[in-house]
This record gives sequence, structure tokens and C-alpha cells, in this order.
Amino acid sequence: MEVTILDYPVNGEETLAKCGMATTTSSPPTEYDIEQKEIEKFIETGRSMELSSVFDFPQIIYQVKDVSRSFTHQHVRHRMAAHMQQSMRYVEIDPSLEKEPFFVIPPSIIEKGKQSVLGYIKSQINSAKQYKSLINKELPSEDARFSLPIGTKTFLSTAMNVESLLHYFNVRSCYDSQWEIRTNSYALIAGCKLIYPNIFNKCGPHCIRGKCKGRGNGKCREKAINLLKDIEKRVNKKRNKFNRLKPGEKIKFDLTDLLGYQADPELEKEIAHELDIEKINLDRKVNLEIKKPEN
Repeated sequence: MEVTILDYPVNGEETLAKCGMATTTSSPPTEYDIEQKEIEKFIETGRSMELSSVFDFPQIIYQVKDVSRSFTHQHVRHRMAAHMQQSMRYVEIDPSLEKEPFFVIPPSIIEKGKQSVLGYIKSQINSAKQYKSLINKELPSEDARFSLPIGTKTFLSTAMNVESLLHYFNVRSCYDSQWEIRTNSYALIAGCKLIYPNIFNKCGPHCIRGKCKGRGNGKCREKAINLLKDIEKRVNKKRNKFNRLKPGEKIKFDLTDLLGYQADPELEKEIAHELDIEKINLDRKVNLEIKKPEN
């Protein structure tokens, strides 16, 4: 999974606070001066009072790549956002697996061992062969794609304001959430904490504020808190470098050790041998990239 924050208002926290605080003054935001401490205090007050309209202002645009259509079907349910997704007609489908697999392999299947992995991969290959067969018979790609599995990889771009993102993190960082969308949620949390530290300093699943809304009855709370602490440490290590970025420059995170999955190399060799291919990568890498806006 690759998560890239493409664009956001650089002075989003300042603008948000100016617009909000100006409502109780005689001056409009353009004539209102504000200090950093006032920004921090206003955002903290806005969060505690749940002033949602305040956080509707800054918008973040991001891209998520190498995810399944199972993920995107869940992701686009968040309607207070705009989504643009790769058409399935343009996905590169290769049954030979000479490149990276065209489908996502859930870690839970890998954990079940060789036979489960082989059975899953072969079912994906059979679907791909059927798809190719239909295309060769000159069936329109919009109809041939009906034969492709929900695990087929795709990418999409999303625009969300910070209020929508805060809600996304509340529900999708919960350990009740499907692993793929939960991974995306925590990767985005890392990025959002870097660009807007005051807005997102206390974000995460409901349970960290003492209100479990999942099926775990609070049992996952410590796990979520510890993961957020690890993410915070990773973000703080990058903060100075991020603050020195020039417009158009990028900063990258490898979050695989926190959010991804690393398969047993011996299992990968066995699977590759059974499929008669040179190698196969069963790892689930998680990378985050942030591009500093140019304007």
C-alpha cells in the first residue's frame, strides 16, 4: 500500500483559527492578526466543543495505491468527500505473475500456510485467464471485467476536509475495521499529524477517549494507544526535515514495521516453486509520502 498526500493548504491551521476567531470580533479574517498560541488554543477548544463547521475548512487531497476493490468499496462510503478511482478497464491483468501480483493477498490467508495461499492465488489466476479469454474474443472490457475478483489491485484519489478525516479515523482506526482500510487510516494519521499537528494531535479510534464503539468491548484500546504512540514517535523524528521542505519537495515514510506484513521467505520460495515462477513477494509494504504544496 502506498499512501501519498498530494495537496493541502500549508497554512490550514492558521486560516481555520483566523476564520473562527474573527466571528467574535469586529474584524474579518483578512484584518485579524493571530499568534501561534491562539491557534493552538482555538483548535483545542474547537475539538473539545465539537465545532464541526470549523474543521470543514482545510481540505486534504491524497492518493492510495495497491489496494483492493474490497478496500475501495468501503472507502467510498465516506460521502463527505470526493473520490476518483482507476477504472477497472485500465488495470493491467497478468496471469503469469511475472510482475507483482495484480491482486492483494490478505495476510490472514498467508498465515494459514502454503495450501491456503496456493488455492487463493490459483483462483485469482483462473479469473485472470478467463478475463483475458473474454478480451481475446473481443468482448468489451467493461463486460469482461465482471470475471475479475474483488481482490484486484487499484488506486484512487480522495479529497476530504479535516472534519471528515477525523471521523474516518474514529471509525476506521478501530480494530473492528477490515485490516486494509485500518492500515490506510493509520498511515493517513501519520501524515496528518505531520502537516496539521494541532488538529490531529488526539485523533484515533473512539476507544482512546474511553468510548468503545466496536465489538471488542475496549479490549483493543491498549493496542491502539501503543500504535498511535509509535506513529507519533516516527512523525516527530521526521518533523524537522518536513519543516525544511521546499515547495514541490517530498518526504517519505516506511511504515511497514508498524502497519504492514512481512512473510516468511521460505514460504515465498515454496509458493514460487509450486507456481513454477522465479519468485513471488507476499510482503505487505506500507509507505507514506507527503508532497509539500507549491503554492
